[in-house]
Amino acid sequence: MEEYSNILVVFFSGLVPILLTLYLNERVKGSVKNSFDEKLEQLKKEHSKELAQFQMELNNLKSKENYKFTKLHEKRFEVLEKTYYYINETSQLLKLYVFPLKGTLAGKTKEMLSEDFVKSIDQFEMHFKYNSIYFDETIEKLLKDFFNQSVLIFATYGKIESVDDNLHSIKEFNKNLAPIKKQIEIKFRELLGE
Repeated sequence: MEEYSNILVVFFSGLVPILLTLYLNERVKGSVKNSFDEKLEQLKKEHSKELAQFQMELNNLKSKENYKFTKLHEKRFEVLEKTYYYINETSQLLKLYVFPLKGTLAGKTKEMLSEDFVKSIDQFEMHFKYNSIYFDETIEKLLKDFFNQSVLIFATYGKIESVDDNLHSIKEFNKNLAPIKKQIEIKFRELLGE
C-alpha cells in the first residue's frame, strides 16, 4: 500500500502543478480578455462619438447646401417672373406701336409709343444681361431671338407709313415673335415644374 500511496503522492504532486498552471492560465486569459473587452468598449465609445460628430457635421453641410440651393432657386424664380413681365410688357408695347388701336392709345402719339417700347426693351435687355446666368442655353437663345425679332419689327415699322406695310409688320409680329414668346412660356412652365 505504500506503493499505492507513493503513486498517489506522485500523482497528486504532478497533478497539483498542472492544475495550478491551468488555473493560472485561465486567470491570465480571463484577465487579458477583460482588459481587451474594456479597451474594445472604450474604442467603440470613442468611434461612436466620432461617428456621431461626423454625422452632425455632414447634416450641417447638407443643411447649408439645401439652404443655398433653395435661395438660388428662389432667386431664379424671381428672375423668371421679372423676365416674363418684360416679355409681356415689351410685346404689348410693340403691338401697340405696330398696330395702334384707337381706344387703347389714351392720347399717345407714335413717338410716345416708340419711346415706351425703347425704354421697355432697354430695361429688359439690362435685366437679361445681369441675370442670364439663371437661364439655360435654350431659354437664353429664345430670349435673344425675342430681342432680335422685336427690334427688327420695331425698326421695320418705324420706316413705313402705309397701311399695307403696317399689316406686314403685324404679320411679322404674329409669325415670328408670338411663337418665340410661346416657346419661352413653355420653357418657363417646365422650370416651374408644370
